Amino acid sequence: MHALKPLSVGLALLGCNTAFAATDLYFSEYIEGSSFNKALEIYNNTGAAVDLSGYQILQHTNGSTGTSLSFTLSGTLAQGATYVFAHSSANASILAKANQTSGAGLFNGDDAISLVHSGVVIDVIGQIGNDPGTQRGADLQSTADNTLRRKATVDAGRTN
Repeated sequence: MHALKPLSVGLALLGCNTAFAATDLYFSEYIEGSSFNKALEIYNNTGAAVDLSGYQILQHTNGSTGTSLSFTLSGTLAQGATYVFAHSSANASILAKANQTSGAGLFNGDDAISLVHSGVVIDVIGQIGNDPGTQRGADLQSTADNTLRRKATVDAGRTN
């Protein structure tokens, strides 16, 4: 993923690979903005609709290897479509795109987030078990106060 500044509230899939190459869903965008402006976008590039009942988003707070928050997804995600999970107090432009919301204290820049399918981690933002403090790498690679989008060449999640 690469960071884009300033904070995007478009939550539109930009430039992701449209060839049916993915074997499972993956995060396509991450927003960690001011206050409650937090959202995750999940992309389906598998070639078929996907039942979300076996999928969860897990939060690993402050370098923990355990799960501090867990959210079960619901519905069906069509091929080429995105599913947006956001904080319920995010701004109106984020909420207008949201498929599911939560009022829980969602992630901030030092929390790892994983996408899990039937108990198996299929994508991770950050590193589970590592608290990077206020910065995850060089300036534009930070997950704190940034929007990250997958590069167009990506067609799968990252589990490490």
